[in-house]
Amino acid sequence: MITEQKGGIAYSFDVDDVLIDRGGISRGLGLISGKLKPHRLPTYDVSNLPLIVREVIDLPLYGVFEKVSFEVHARRKVISGVKVELETITTEGIVVYGNTGRSNKKAWVEMTEQTLQDGEIADYFQNIFYAPDGVKTAVSKAVALQTLQTQYQQVTHFDDDPRTVAYLASLFPYIKLYLIEYGSTGLLFSRKEMAKFPNIQRIGMISKTGK
Repeated sequence: MITEQKGGIAYSFDVDDVLIDRGGISRGLGLISGKLKPHRLPTYDVSNLPLIVREVIDLPLYGVFEKVSFEVHARRKVISGVKVELETITTEGIVVYGNTGRSNKKAWVEMTEQTLQDGEIADYFQNIFYAPDGVKTAVSKAVALQTLQTQYQQVTHFDDDPRTVAYLASLFPYIKLYLIEYGSTGLLFSRKEMAKFPNIQRIGMISKTGK
């Protein structure tokens, strides 16, 4: 349950490759998948985003792909330097949220939060938004940002997927979006395409620059 806030600043963070290291191999495979399977998103606007119930569901992992994906994600660690940045951010009174495409199944939630706990950053988060099955990651993140906008005067989001960032920028032109850029990022979404959105800024890792 989100604590009612009036005014103030909220930061929303994607999890993988923003807080938790995905690793070079997984990042490369994601790039290949992104090139082979174009990123298609529904043409929602902020007035007709779907209603999402943010509850943890106790369902088993389904199929070989999800089980393998779960095991891969479970081995990942919090990125070095993230703890220091989150400490600085929260010290300045900014409220921190996770906003991830990871499943809202109990196993995924518990595994993710254990990773954050192991990395000593779990306590910095007011809440974490997970994605229900059948809801595209970018849409789930958009609904979370829309929710935060009703609670806070200023909302900023950090993400590593340029296509998701562009989608969010088109929906929320007044939200500042920071793209965590890796060497392969431009292959998924060119700088020329990204330049269409003045509310996007490229950075190397999370920082308090989003204030």
